[in-house]
Amino acid sequence: MSEIKKNYNSIIKGIYISIVNIPNLLFLAIFACFFIPSKYAQQMRVGLKSPLVFIIVLGIIELSFLLRLKNAKKRRAVLDIQNFVYLFLFVWELTVSRLNLLPYVFVPAPENVFWVFVSDWKKILLGLASSMFLIVAGMFTSIISGVILGTLVGWNKRLTNAIYPVAKAISTVPSLIYTPYIVAITPSFRIASLLVIFLGIFWGVFMTSINNTAFVEIKVINSAKVLSLSTPSILFKIIIPYNMPRIINSLPIYLATSLMTLTVAEMMGAEYGMGFYVRLALSYANYTQAIAGIIFIGLVVMTLNNIIDTIRRRCIKWNY
Repeated sequence: MSEIKKNYNSIIKGIYISIVNIPNLLFLAIFACFFIPSKYAQQMRVGLKSPLVFIIVLGIIELSFLLRLKNAKKRRAVLDIQNFVYLFLFVWELTVSRLNLLPYVFVPAPENVFWVFVSDWKKILLGLASSMFLIVAGMFTSIISGVILGTLVGWNKRLTNAIYPVAKAISTVPSLIYTPYIVAITPSFRIASLLVIFLGIFWGVFMTSINNTAFVEIKVINSAKVLSLSTPSILFKIIIPYNMPRIINSLPIYLATSLMTLTVAEMMGAEYGMGFYVRLALSYANYTQAIAGIIFIGLVVMTLNNIIDTIRRRCIKWNY
């Protein structure tokens, strides 16, 4: 009976924390702002767009946070993140949309920014498709080749001593430095983007794979040799799977590098892409579209990182 009461109290406490908290008060405060007369709408020539899209975005944010609050271990962190997000949106809505206190040219109203996702959705999705193809192709090509070649080099001490110092010297040069040169000499932008992403990630993966091969416990390799396994079997069935957690854990870093180099490349010579969308908006001083593009890029990065984290938790069971 006491156990049932304890579980009941725990459920009631969880519901109370999910509903009665500072983030939800800020959530209501944002909605309260919609009833304040807007100086932005009165004074600005561009006016204020409908808050419908902004309200939908708020609803999606609130729903995602409520789902995450079910995890008691992460509840405090989720509430802190929720506090920051809602406080930022509240200040943005109050100071810009309602009171018009900030320079409207550089700080557009949140209603206008989120409305871009409706008015310009075709260009945004076209840019997303173009960028995702280049990121996926360039990132995974560089990771696969870097892991395989790095493991082969790391397996042979002579190759390691000969190649590793050269790779270390080359990898210290940021890919952003030679991005303009690659864009200028390659026959097409797609080839340039793939090459920039490949080079930006390959050397780091290559060096990491060489080091990872040295980290494999000697008793694991000796056990494989006792079973008379061939060298390819040891490399591809033992060493690479053994190092897979380290590879997966590094994917967010590789993703950030890919997006950074691709965005710079797109801002130089692309006709489509997320970076091109932001550059085009900035060229015409359309900061509403530029901020919307930046927010969209952030959402894409967050989504991809969540996908990577899900893959890591569900597929890499032997994490150490």
